[in-house]
Amino acid sequence: MRVLLVEDNVIVAMSAEEQLLEIGVAEVAVAHTVAEAQAHCDGPRFDFALLDFDLGSETSVAVAERLQQAEVPFVFASGFGDMLDLPPHLAGSHILRKPYFLADLEKAVRALCRPA
Repeated sequence: MRVLLVEDNVIVAMSAEEQLLEIGVAEVAVAHTVAEAQAHCDGPRFDFALLDFDLGSETSVAVAERLQQAEVPFVFASGFGDMLDLPPHLAGSHILRKPYFLADLEKAVRALCRPA
């Protein structure tokens, strides 16, 4: 499984990458900005994406829109939880409340990446 991880905080990104690898993800592409994430999306298709919503001066909405068009399942990670203000076309997106634990992340990945 290939996962795109978009997280602006280096420490949080390292922890999330470690957790993803621990639950069996084979490859994690880490991006700290929307531009980096978009560049990763130009490569081979991802099976799942974990998107920090708030990336400092930008949000990961543009990345989510691209993933949605490519039918790649994703989850937003945010400290805002269910109060996250998403555009209407992303309103039904899954949200993983920060801070999250390994079990929470694994549950989200398993729920969205069911075998065909």
